[in-house]
Parts: sequence; structure tokens; C-alpha cells
Amino acid sequence: MDRNNHPPGTRNSRHKKNKYSFSTKIAFLSVFAISFILVCGAVYATYAMQHKPKEASKLEEDDQYEQKEAALLEKIRKDQNQEEFKTTEQEKTDGSIQTLIYEPVAVDSIPQLPTIKTELTGLIDVTQKNSPKETAIKLIGYVKRVKINEQVISYQPVVETYTWDQEKEDWSEKTEQGKNTAFVNQKTKQPLSLQDIFMSEANVLAVQQVVQQKLLSESPDGNAIIDDILNMPIISLDGTAFTYYSDKISLGLPENPTGKKEITLSYKEIAGYVNPEFIDVSSIKDALPKPLDPDKKYISLTFDDGPNPETTPRLLDILKEKGVKATFFMLGQNVVKHESVVKRVAEEGHEVASHSYSHPQLTGVDAQTVKDEVQNTDKAIYRAIGKLPTDFRPPYGAVNKDVATIIGKPIIQWSVDSQDWQSHNAQAIIKRIDDTAYNDTIVLMHDVHPETVDAVSTVIDHLRGAGYEILPSKELLGKKAKPLHMYYGSKDERPVQ
Repeated sequence: MDRNNHPPGTRNSRHKKNKYSFSTKIAFLSVFAISFILVCGAVYATYAMQHKPKEASKLEEDDQYEQKEAALLEKIRKDQNQEEFKTTEQEKTDGSIQTLIYEPVAVDSIPQLPTIKTELTGLIDVTQKNSPKETAIKLIGYVKRVKINEQVISYQPVVETYTWDQEKEDWSEKTEQGKNTAFVNQKTKQPLSLQDIFMSEANVLAVQQVVQQKLLSESPDGNAIIDDILNMPIISLDGTAFTYYSDKISLGLPENPTGKKEITLSYKEIAGYVNPEFIDVSSIKDALPKPLDPDKKYISLTFDDGPNPETTPRLLDILKEKGVKATFFMLGQNVVKHESVVKRVAEEGHEVASHSYSHPQLTGVDAQTVKDEVQNTDKAIYRAIGKLPTDFRPPYGAVNKDVATIIGKPIIQWSVDSQDWQSHNAQAIIKRIDDTAYNDTIVLMHDVHPETVDAVSTVIDHLRGAGYEILPSKELLGKKAKPLHMYYGSKDERPVQ
């Protein structure tokens, strides 16, 4: 065969085929290499992003911490730099815990400061002990000052704990306040006292009545404990422990059958007996009646010596018909005999008050007799209506300082004597009141005399015809009459001598 003569498509075809295969391989390898490089680059980039050098990460974290720390300390110092309450800063660092204590500069304005500082130190010590040692912590101890009103400032130890949160890259905050708050009278720069709040022994005796009634009302069986409640030691302006609030007060109690160690009274309950300068005046808003209209005339009808089972109900019918409320000064010995009449008096809106148990002249008997006369009547009235009488009229109007102290209630006298006890004549009673009545007076009558009851309807008509508005004595006196004082009208108040 002629070697130079090849069949078509043999040698040239193979050459072309081999040339094509080589080019394809080269191209494939190039693409593979490029892809491999790109994938490796991406993997490396991802790895590099996720695994920065520890040193760089640490630097970023430190920078973030330092910025937040500086901002926190700036805020703390700004908060403590109050114009009205200057303080000095004491700084201490123990490991990861930095403590900043701010002490008041004007220590004379806080007489209780040593006690406050002791509690503040205790709070800080406990917080330090319970704080983790591996975490950055800022402890801020200071005395919180709050202006309650123009006369009262409160001071309380406070510890704020700021803990660095690694995940959030920020500070978390926790505040703990001391259990004790010191209140200071801004007039005297002395600790706030019961003397500041109640002002006088007379007001304290009035508050004592409120305490007694509240303990009885909250007891499941007031009759079982009434003797112990009536004989509880009197609140002392100097010795009674108390906790002050702007709208209420908690008073410590001596050992008593209720087991209560303290009782809380809203100022609204004792509005007539607290100094408004030392409380939130909004807490007693509307607690006392509005002052009497100076352009009107007022008078009060009072009835002594009852109740009587025949005359008192007839009198109540007349008062109901006329729409008049009155005050009944009852004898305890009559109350125990006629409880249903006493209940009716109270239910129909009249005031039930005390006139002793058996009508002795209290200035002529010993102290124990006075006490028995008062307490036995208190118990009799309480058993009848569930409430202690708050006002007292001494038989014959006879009273002195010692007797008034034992009585422990406002003394309600009279300024117009109907002399019904002497005349026993309806027309004479009417004329006597017509002739002697004047504005802001208390009229003395007796519901045990039939002639008095006969006169009452006309007495009411004449008084109203003369322009008088008839009120029970408590309302006439503005619901703020107090013990150790006697009253002849709302403008005639006299301390018992």
C-alpha cells in the first residue's frame, strides 16, 4: 500500500481530534482552578470574619465598655450634683467592684444622719458580699432626699447596683432602698414628732377615741374586748412609736386583746386633729364640713337625761316631722334599760352623746368614780348602737381640768337654758327660748319632761321663723371639737381650767 496515500479522514481527523481534546482539558482545568480559588477565598473570608484575632475583638469590647462606663459615671455624678442637696464623693475599688458613696455636706440639717449612714453601710456591705466577683459592678450609695411639703423633708438610704451585661454590652440597674426613712421638721431642723403632727394633748385624746372605735369596729366581738380597749394607755406625744406618711399615720399600740401592734389612720379620719402644715392637705379635702355661712344664723337643740320610753319616742316623731336633727346627751343607766329607743335615735340621724351614767356632780367625786361614770356609759351606748359616744356633757355643767382629762371627750355646754327642768310648763319653755336665743348657740332641754316635748314643735317653728337653721351640736361645732375644751357655740370655745 502506498504509505503516502491515506484514506480520507484518518490521520488529519485524528490530529484535529487530539487537538480539540487538549484544548477542552485546558479550559476545564482553568475553570476548575478559578472556581477552586473563589471557593477557597470565600471560605477563608467567612472564616476570617468569624474568627477575628482575639486581640482585635478584645480591643473593640474594651473600647465599648470604656465608653459605656464613662457615660454611666457621668450620669451618676450629674444626678448627685443637686443644688439644694450638696454631697461629697468617696470612691473605693475592690477588684471588679467600684463603690461610690455620696454623703450630705450639710449634716446639721439631718439629725438622724448617723443612723442613716449606718443603714447605708450595711446595705452596701450586703450588696458587695452577694455580688459576683468576675463581673464589673458599680455600687452607688447615697441618701435620697424628698420634699414632702414645705415643712417636711424625708431622707432615706439608697444603693444602686450597676452590673455589666456582656451579651447586651450595657449596664443593668437594680435599686434597693433602706427600710427606715427619716423625716425632718424644716422649722426646727429636728426629727418630725407627734407633737408636730397632733400639736396638743387635746388632739391626742381625740385621736385616742378614733383608735378605740376602730379597734372595736374591726373586732369580731367588740363587746368582749371593750373594757381592755377603753383602758388602753393613752397615746403619748413623746413615747408612742409612729410611722409617718404624707396621707396617713401608723401608731404603735401597747399590748391589747386584738393582738395588733400598730394601727394606721388616714388623716381623713382625724382631719380635725392634725396640723395641715405637716401633711398632704389633699388627703383631708372634704373631710371637714364647710364653714358655716357668716350671713346665716345657726342654733342647736340638745336634750339631756334620756332616753325615756314614753317621751323620747314622741319627741323623735316631732323631730322627724319637722326634719330636724338634734343631739341627745344620755344617761348610761337609762340606755341599758331602753336600748331600742337609743337605736332609733341613732338610726334617725341624731347624735348620741354621753351625760354620765347616774348624773353625779363629777367635780365632787373621786377619780375612779368619774372614770366609771364615763366608761360605763360608753359601754352601754356601744352595746346599743355599736359606736362609742364622742361628746360629753357633765351633769350640772360641772367640770375641771382633772375631770376633763379622765373624760377624754369634748365638753359640750350650753348657752341657752330653756329652764324646762324648773318651769315644767310648755308656754314658759317656748317664751324662755324665744327671749334668750341668739346666733351660734346651744339650747339645753330635757327629753324626759312631757312639757318639753309639748313645746318642741312650736320652738322649732319660732326659731325657723326668726331665720335660724337648726343643727346637731357636732355639726354646729364643725366636727372638730376636742377634749379638754368646752363649747358653748362654734365661736365660744374655752379650755377647761
